[in-house]
Amino acid sequence: FSAPLRNVRLVLPAWGGVCVCCGDSRVFELREKDVQTKLDSLFKRNLYSVAIALAHSQQFDMSYICDILRKYGDHLYSKGDYDGSIMQYSKTIGKLEPSYVIRKFLSAARIHNLTAYLEALHSRGRAQPDHTTLLLNCYTKLRDMTKIEEFIKSDSVSFEVDTAIRVCVTAGYQQHALHLARKHNRHLQTVSIQVEGGA
Repeated sequence: FSAPLRNVRLVLPAWGGVCVCCGDSRVFELREKDVQTKLDSLFKRNLYSVAIALAHSQQFDMSYICDILRKYGDHLYSKGDYDGSIMQYSKTIGKLEPSYVIRKFLSAARIHNLTAYLEALHSRGRAQPDHTTLLLNCYTKLRDMTKIEEFIKSDSVSFEVDTAIRVCVTAGYQQHALHLARKHNRHLQTVSIQVEGGA
């Protein structure tokens, strides 16, 4: 609420609100709006961070908060703040379908953002084999050998090994595929990579 009140004589709590008595014989009754009305007002003004804080303070359930995070991500995406939108979408992992985010960032110009989201999916153990394929393809398109090596040598990241081996072989990274095959005791794949790749 925002309004000029002149000649205020008395402010009293009454009937679950506040009464403001002015010197010109006017009385205003102010009542707090319900939480949903407050949230709707915040959404209209694109004040998503305030809306998220309000939802947390009212102990809203996580699926509702994730819906606010998705709206915030969509708002940032529409403004061209792709890094900010990925940060918000990453907070929805486990509630929001990953394909919703992936579709938005599939263009080559957004490959860094897509990579960041896919890394977040893997680090939280929510990645499917298609996500592993897509992440490794992003790394190969970016020619980021360091990330590829970190990914395949990591013990803390969960991924589908056979998919990772196949993507590495297809992309021409035989040594990385061989490392994965040996590390995970894929003996037939180890021999196959050595024979076909001349390793």
